[in-house]
Amino acid sequence: MFKAYYNPLCNFASSIVNDKKLAQDVVQDVFTNLWAKRKSLQLGEQEKSYLFTAVKNKALEKLRKKASDADVAQVLTIMRDQSVEAQADKYLLREEINKSVRQLPPKCQQIFKLSKENGLTYSEIAEELGISVKTVENQIGKAYRMLRESLAHKVPTLH
Repeated sequence: MFKAYYNPLCNFASSIVNDKKLAQDVVQDVFTNLWAKRKSLQLGEQEKSYLFTAVKNKALEKLRKKASDADVAQVLTIMRDQSVEAQADKYLLREEINKSVRQLPPKCQQIFKLSKENGLTYSEIAEELGISVKTVENQIGKAYRMLRESLAHKVPTLH
């Protein structure tokens, strides 16, 4: 459970508290509390909702202690726009995508990240890496194929 949810929960908590270290503390607190209650809790199919709701509540508690009322109100407004279930699905999907990107061959991964994370054009990537634009195009195409295959069983709409 820890391996499956830790990163998505940290990212979710970070979106609330805007502080990576505090977000990690929030998630650690939730897992510590979960461990302490492990004999009395029967989560079953509810584990995702339970964890994301617990992280949301703990993050809001920490935020209330350190932030202004306006900051808390702004976060609460954003949080109301989506259910915890929808937010959980979004962060879990993001983690699956990140895992799949990390599985790409090194050169393919580098080119893909330069394009998608850094926003570089194919020409800029080609110039920076000293390769042809056609090679960049081929590597991006390869990355998309591999990501589609990797994510197909996890995200039904990608078939």
